[in-house]
Amino acid sequence: MLALAGCAGPSNPPPADGNNGADAVLSAEASAKAQAPASAGSAASPGTAQAAPGGRVELWAVQSGALGVLVTDGDGRPIYRFDRDSHQPSSTTCTGSCATTWPPVLIGNQPPDLEGVNAALVGSFVRPDDGQRQLTLAGWPLYHHAGDDGGLTSTYGNGTDNAWFVVAPSGDHAVPGGHAG
Repeated sequence: MLALAGCAGPSNPPPADGNNGADAVLSAEASAKAQAPASAGSAASPGTAQAAPGGRVELWAVQSGALGVLVTDGDGRPIYRFDRDSHQPSSTTCTGSCATTWPPVLIGNQPPDLEGVNAALVGSFVRPDDGQRQLTLAGWPLYHHAGDDGGLTSTYGNGTDNAWFVVAPSGDHAVPGGHAG
């Protein structure tokens, strides 16, 4: 059973200028969603690998047995960060074939739906290779792993090249025994 872990904080709307490298803080709507308690019967909604129905990205903090509390998308797929990227300012080094194995979590004009992820830590930046907006957590660009076959037990990319790690709601690496904060 997955347990949603909650912690929410204040937020401000992102800048409209698409400032490359800017860690945009998201809208009050996202913050309100993050503060709302999860309903007991809520389930991951079907969607694309990067967005929920209607183009909304979902980030959920969930308790996994092996890695403590980690961030997943709305389908329960774990979200990763790459330690060779930059978080101050946000930028990616994963382009080209890297982005095929590690698809970036992209965001359109809608703020993400958050459950247990502090909206004040969520932002975005413009990717240098395709001009799309990539979601960040604590400044770190976020990714999926193409080799994960679904669900929380599927964290096959964790530890790859000693640089790819499943991310915790704080933006740090998810670690065994980790707790939501």
